[in-house]
Amino acid sequence: MFLIRFILFSCLTIVGSLFILNGCAREEESKAPQPATVAPRVVGEVAIVDEEKRFVLIDLDSNLYVPAPGTALQAINAKGKIAHLKASPEQKRPFVAADIVDGEPAVGDEVVR
Repeated sequence: MFLIRFILFSCLTIVGSLFILNGCAREEESKAPQPATVAPRVVGEVAIVDEEKRFVLIDLDSNLYVPAPGTALQAINAKGKIAHLKASPEQKRPFVAADIVDGEPAVGDEVVR
């Protein structure tokens, strides 16, 4: 009888300890620092706008970053108006083509991702 109580007590102690440790681990996870929001990164400048075919050419200048096809981009003018763009596969340094998703980009607009 003593052996059964000892085994039962040991099992309950182990299971209880696991629950307590699991709760502590989850509490530590919730305290983990959250990733910082990524600030917009300048990709280049709108060099050409083709309204008819709804695309722009982005001049990357000396920027080392080249957006992958499908990357969401934004063209921002001096007044803060935003046009949404999507990088296309057509690329020939220092230019990258991007489809106009919405808005009215203009030559000279800053392009950010």
